[in-house]
Amino acid sequence: MTALIDRYAGFIIDLDGVVYLLDEPIPGSLEVVQRIQACGKPFVFLTNNSVATPGQYVEKLERLGLRVGTENVVSSSQAAARYLEINQIARGRSAFVIGEEGLVSEVESRGLVVVEGAEGESADFVFVGWDRRFTFDKLKVAVVAIRKGATYIATNTDATYPTPSGLWPGAGTIVAAVTTGAGREPIVVGKPNPLIVELALSRMGVSAERALLVGDRLETDIKAGISTGVDTMLVLTGVSTEEDIGITGIDPTHVGARLAALLAD
Repeated sequence: MTALIDRYAGFIIDLDGVVYLLDEPIPGSLEVVQRIQACGKPFVFLTNNSVATPGQYVEKLERLGLRVGTENVVSSSQAAARYLEINQIARGRSAFVIGEEGLVSEVESRGLVVVEGAEGESADFVFVGWDRRFTFDKLKVAVVAIRKGATYIATNTDATYPTPSGLWPGAGTIVAAVTTGAGREPIVVGKPNPLIVELALSRMGVSAERALLVGDRLETDIKAGISTGVDTMLVLTGVSTEEDIGITGIDPTHVGARLAALLAD
């Protein structure tokens, strides 16, 4: 048998639950990325986590022992910016953001004016991502704005976030609160939306048929790969289990205990 690392021309790799848990590298994961680099094959880290900017992800990975560039990172925040670009959203319109620096910076980079507090109730757009300082006041402003007609965009609906101590509430819990109050479903730009995978493929310059997407969550990572014709590998170091495959009916191309399975013959 040929190792998976030799069977594909490019790799799309999730971060949380695949490469690390919070600030702890998952055993063998860094070595896999270093092997991909040594082989000269293109790769992209594809994360639904909208908290950080690409530069901040690069700095974190460097602290863990990996030297990569911002071109190696695609986040759901960037997918939100790409959505605005594709839909030719006019510059100068207002946006209320539930999220952190990664999402705010991408929204601003497309010329939208980020507003806060009561001014947000009349915003043209409401963006919702993971926000570790989420409050009732932010929820209230978002709900009022959406009910007034604001376009409602979510980075992802991941219910949980994997950590060494267990699963924390993810962005999906915040999106669920906003959705319940607003009575309207969001446009979800992160995984499983094919938009974010297509962005990663374009960044690498690799066709869907020659790429492998690795993730720890069936309903986002694996479903995103399937929807774009990319082979997938579920790793068992984050959220989903092998038993979940039968329950969800989402069937990855490969299953590995961890990212290091890419190196196994």
